[in-house]
Amino acid sequence: MEVKNVVVIGSLNFDIIVKQQRMPNKGETFTADELVQGPGGKGANQAAQCAKLGLPTVMVGKVGDDRFGEALVGSLTAFGVNTSYIKKLGSTGMGLVHVMPDGDYYSTIVKGANDLITRNDIDEIAHLLDSSSFIVLQQEIPEDVIEYIITKYESNDLKIVLNNAPAREVREDILRYVDVLVVNETEASFMSGKPINSAADAINIGKEMLPLTGGMVVITLGKDGSVVVTESYSNFFPAENVQAVDATGAGDSFIGALIYAMSEGLSIDQCMKFATHISAITVTKEGGQHSFPTKKDIESILI
Repeated sequence: MEVKNVVVIGSLNFDIIVKQQRMPNKGETFTADELVQGPGGKGANQAAQCAKLGLPTVMVGKVGDDRFGEALVGSLTAFGVNTSYIKKLGSTGMGLVHVMPDGDYYSTIVKGANDLITRNDIDEIAHLLDSSSFIVLQQEIPEDVIEYIITKYESNDLKIVLNNAPAREVREDILRYVDVLVVNETEASFMSGKPINSAADAINIGKEMLPLTGGMVVITLGKDGSVVVTESYSNFFPAENVQAVDATGAGDSFIGALIYAMSEGLSIDQCMKFATHISAITVTKEGGQHSFPTKKDIESILI
């Protein structure tokens, strides 16, 4: 079988994770329970999960010429990601994450070097993208760069995966070239202008969004599960019943696992079940990328 590979073009953030009982009120000084630091960023997280499952993965992005950037590159390298295409410029992007007792979180990012990626950077890696099986994108890098990548490579024999997070308005002439659109319920509501109160709502919105895309919409619903919609298939996949400790990066873990399963040629149903299981394992552990399962961890369920 042909070996698949993935190129992730996106953000690398150094995360400051604060665990606390609740968010402070306006003007209130609130004492947190614990502070954890570690690698993050949607792009880096998704690359880490792909690589930890054994999928050849290249990360393209920018970090600052500082200790945070060194830590981010070092972490991805340790997970098996090819970091040769990460440039150093400016200051490293940062993420501040507040984690609640039930595992839910609130996140704020400082773009830093992530905002310095340009079209020229993409042109410099044309050889890399021309030979890739998947290009994976998120919305923590400049919008014009995202649009440039999608329009330039839409005709190639590869799949373009867009995680529209944080949510942006995506032009229809861009969205139609996205093979797999992945959003959470908040992002799906933003794009559709409609609230999601149930899995049925999510499927209906997915069906409305599908004609605007290249063929597949996935909407994650946090602790409730996820839905997938294609031209011939739609289904709801409930989340596994686990004791959530930290949901930080769970959505990125889901996406990385979904891409891995797709690279293995599994059915849509199998891909969704696999991604659901991997993200369930992720939320039972602390530590973002370090909590992501490896191929060895889940060998018994690999098909």
